[in-house]
Amino acid sequence: MDVSGSKRFGFATTGLMLCALMIGTNIPSPLYGVYEHLWHFSPSVLTLVFSTYALCIIPSLLIFGQLSDALGRKPVMVAGFLIAAVGSLTFVFAKNVTWLFIARALQGLAVGIVSGTATAALTELEPNSNRQRASLVASLATAGGTALGPIFAGLLAQYAPMPLQLPYLLNCVLLLIGLLGLLFISEPLPKDFRKHWEPQRPGVPREILSPFVVGSLVAFAAWTVTALFMSLVPSYVTSLLHVKNLAVAGSVVFLMLGSSSLIQLTLRKLGNRTAQITGLLLLLIGLAGIIASVPMQSLWFLLVSTVIAGAGQGLAFMGSVSLVNHVAPPAQRGSVFSTMYVVVYCGVGLPVIGVGFLAQKLGLFSAVIVFSVLVCLLNLVMIGAILRLKEISK
Repeated sequence: MDVSGSKRFGFATTGLMLCALMIGTNIPSPLYGVYEHLWHFSPSVLTLVFSTYALCIIPSLLIFGQLSDALGRKPVMVAGFLIAAVGSLTFVFAKNVTWLFIARALQGLAVGIVSGTATAALTELEPNSNRQRASLVASLATAGGTALGPIFAGLLAQYAPMPLQLPYLLNCVLLLIGLLGLLFISEPLPKDFRKHWEPQRPGVPREILSPFVVGSLVAFAAWTVTALFMSLVPSYVTSLLHVKNLAVAGSVVFLMLGSSSLIQLTLRKLGNRTAQITGLLLLLIGLAGIIASVPMQSLWFLLVSTVIAGAGQGLAFMGSVSLVNHVAPPAQRGSVFSTMYVVVYCGVGLPVIGVGFLAQKLGLFSAVIVFSVLVCLLNLVMIGAILRLKEISK
């Protein structure tokens, strides 16, 4: 295989493996209600189980964020994907809520190890050195895998045997097949670009701090809304709109992130500024529609609002990844992206815990309203920051 062919194989394999990883980590979304009923725990415990994933990603990123800049991308990705497979197997054998915490912690560790590394590897493996295409594939693999996980699990849980085991077993098989392919790719990071590693927080060069902060906070806003969908919206659908089918509950998350992936593919050449501002505005419209669907008792209105929110998430995240990729120095790309994902997973983990505890005090509907108002304020602030930023394409 020539160099170009080797890069194409490595690029495709890395993208597919990142997608498979995200499928596995989002299989639990439509099943949380089943676990809650089976083991009798509260909505606040549910959000803690969900957020354990994100809260384990953050220290993982802080410890391992620079590891691939020293050892190379390939060994770090292999380790991360193996840990992900162990996390899926832990779900298979889960007997109580403690097992769920352990499984989510392992998944968080795996994603923390792989996220920044795989994004950097995609940039280095892209055959034509097209950073925008590499950013698009990283964003699509993340959003696409996150979309496919819930619908995959929801359909199997509703219509197949072993609903709490089969989805995870199939994900393990997918990860192990992908790992075989990963063993044959060339190492993306040349030895000349590697540096000494020691455990420390990933750094962001001072000269790119402003665009990095803007891009990371836009991604934070996008994934905060995504976390709401992955953790509580399936319960929102079943309890407030009285829809009991697990496949339908899982399809809401799929619809949100499926529309995210589709809009990124369709508008992949959109400039950073336009993508981020349009995405943030669409997120506001989508959240307003999701709130309005409850007094209307309309599943269809919620589904349309979900598509709008998904399009907003896709554009905002695509634009933010493209911006950070554009300004990140090659020798520090793994570290910069790991730092960005620390911010992203703070958005995934922390706000939804607050929503879970608010739901116990005020009810789920009121908690979602409070959450939406705070996201609206953040989005408006970020639109102002984007308009003032110079290091950005229109």
